[in-house]
Amino acid sequence: MERIKIKVGITQGDINGTSYEIMLKTFQEQRFNEICTPVIYGSPKIAAYYRKALNINNFSFYSIANVDEAADRKANLINVLDDNAKVELGKGTTMSGEASVVSLEAAVADFAAGKTSALVLNPVNTSLTAENNVADQFEFVKRKLQSENTVTMLVNNTLRVALLSGVTPMRDVSKHISIDNIVTKLHIISDALKSDFAIDKPKIAVLGYNPDCMNAATLEREEKDIIIPAIERANAEDVLAMGPYNADLVFGTNLFRQFDVVLAIYYEQGMVPFRALSYDDGVSYLLGMPNLCVAPFQSIGYDEAGLDKAQPNAFQSAIYLACDIMANREQYKQLTSNQLKKHKITD
Repeated sequence: MERIKIKVGITQGDINGTSYEIMLKTFQEQRFNEICTPVIYGSPKIAAYYRKALNINNFSFYSIANVDEAADRKANLINVLDDNAKVELGKGTTMSGEASVVSLEAAVADFAAGKTSALVLNPVNTSLTAENNVADQFEFVKRKLQSENTVTMLVNNTLRVALLSGVTPMRDVSKHISIDNIVTKLHIISDALKSDFAIDKPKIAVLGYNPDCMNAATLEREEKDIIIPAIERANAEDVLAMGPYNADLVFGTNLFRQFDVVLAIYYEQGMVPFRALSYDDGVSYLLGMPNLCVAPFQSIGYDEAGLDKAQPNAFQSAIYLACDIMANREQYKQLTSNQLKKHKITD
């Protein structure tokens, strides 16, 4: 099936970090402009600063006034900053925080309006953006798109980890542990694996909340009264979920390879092993939205800013993932659009 080329909106991230270096290194490779039409929300002035700092003379972004002018086979850049924006390499500044938010707001506005098919979020310093009502980029996107029922999933070439709860204090995690919430999230995950990854019958491993959660004799209330009944109900609703499993067993013995995704109950339970196993190519993205939003697992990079040391692997993985998912969604839509009606056979 022919791949549909999509417009990908890209935020500039923190202007004093490594995001411009990573974008320059990525899009000077023409293969990325062949698989999508990138639209960066940033500043030609700042891009030129980094081209000079990195001694990149054979490539520049294509400046456009708005997303409708995006040119095919070019890395497009919309100027969303004024000329007063100033780079201070390796420093988190009030200006870099404000620039991050301006880029995010412009990119999300076009994304919400359907002018871009996917959105890639470069990292920001949330200590500088929080006062502008952006304490978390995914939460900002969800709020703007009015998408409340979502799941964050972490992805690399060998591992997928979904998170039942986000960046939540441990004292509040129990608020997310309910039968209805777990079943709802399992449905979102299962549906996404079918449409986004072309997996016909996805298998989901569900982790437990308490230690020794696989021992029937020592089961705690969360497993006995909530997690196990949720798994049973999901199975009755044609979602193939298994567990609960101990996290150390799943990640420490490579048991995760027998499943298509692992559902972690709380943030650290899923994030720590994923970061340990994902090396430098991890991507996170929001399930449960018609629009596709992804973020590469890369640091702001203040310590490497301007030194030509930043590696673009995670950002490039995010671009590939966005393009692959949109292609899979289109294929899934075509395959399921004219299904035969099901009839029960009765005596």
